[in-house]
Amino acid sequence: MIKCVIIEDEEHSLKRLKKMLINFKDIELIGEAMNGDSGINIIEEKRPDLIFLDINMPGKNGFEILKSLSYEPLVIFVTAYQEHAIKAFEENAVDYLLKPFDLKRLKESIKRVIERKQILNRKLVEKISDNKYINRFSVKHKDIILIIPEEDIYYFKAEDKYVFLCTKDKEYYYDDTLKNLEENLDPEKFIRIHKSYIVSIIHIKKFKKFFVGG
Repeated sequence: MIKCVIIEDEEHSLKRLKKMLINFKDIELIGEAMNGDSGINIIEEKRPDLIFLDINMPGKNGFEILKSLSYEPLVIFVTAYQEHAIKAFEENAVDYLLKPFDLKRLKESIKRVIERKQILNRKLVEKISDNKYINRFSVKHKDIILIIPEEDIYYFKAEDKYVFLCTKDKEYYYDDTLKNLEENLDPEKFIRIHKSYIVSIIHIKKFKKFFVGG
């Protein structure tokens, strides 16, 4: 799910966009504002993935809002003026919607957002994987990708053809094999105790001895 906020000073445009967004199951509207200062406050409070951002507004304009933020969300500029398009894409906007736009045009924008989000997720996973040993793990949960640090992992287990990453109270499907995991986990932190289990050493509480023989 992609969480979004609308910053738009024209009430009729705001209502129209809200109504159109109902058609997108991957988009969740979590806030709105009608001027620059309120927009900054709600963005910093809610920290959405995506902003629908008007440019000409009372107080701070759309570009000034972006410069004021502590992080870089995805942005679709929504405006009635063509002359800001070049600057908008210089700000790495996903798209530039000229009002009034129809549902078909909005669908194109949302598609671009989803594609950009997927690229960012892949880059994050690649950055995490640059270490000699894997120490952070990406798993899909519902519609989002979770990043789980190694210290939260209790064990990995194999069941049939699937591998599961297990934390204290949850387990997630993990797209890998135990053999590959064993080669890429830090041996000082994880140990394979069985053909179907790799466990975190820091979470081992006790051993049980087994004796074989007469």
